[in-house]
Amino acid sequence: MTRAGRPRGFVEAQVIGGARDVFWLRGYAASSLRDLTEATGLLPGSIYSSFGSKRDLFVRTLEDYAAGARQAADELRTAAPALPAIRAFLVGAVDAARVSPGRGCMLGNTAVELLPEDDTAREIVRKAFHDLEDGLAAALGNAQQDGEIRSDLDAGPHARQLLALVQGLHVTARAEADPHRLVDAVDAALDALRPIA
Repeated sequence: MTRAGRPRGFVEAQVIGGARDVFWLRGYAASSLRDLTEATGLLPGSIYSSFGSKRDLFVRTLEDYAAGARQAADELRTAAPALPAIRAFLVGAVDAARVSPGRGCMLGNTAVELLPEDDTAREIVRKAFHDLEDGLAAALGNAQQDGEIRSDLDAGPHARQLLALVQGLHVTARAEADPHRLVDAVDAALDALRPIA
């Protein structure tokens, strides 16, 4: 009879969440094993035996963050009305900077720190960005059908523009004492899409 392995004494989702927050704030290289043990409550041996290595743990946390981006994209695809949902998504970058200064977007942070050399990270980030772009394009298409934005716009390029805007907001908000000063940039971008009265 095979003996069952000793059950883990931790909730994996909580460990991933704690490690994700460390990598998200500090980046991969600057996150020490001590930082990770303090955030997760695990001893170094438990981290290695459960997740393999610091890099393996980082990849898991990046995948977890990317799953959140996929969820946001899915919500954009089905949101009604669409334009307020797009605005809320963009303003969310500003709100995040106020709540957690200095974190930005983990996808963008990883792109700056590890790409293009890191193939695994590149694929995760690229796929997440594509998911967000597709979600924004679908939302723009829905907004066109409902008359919220101009019908002659090509949703694809404008979705990429909005994705670039949200990444820029994450970066610019780091230098802003009052990140909400950037909300007017969101409104200017969306106003340019509205039907001409």
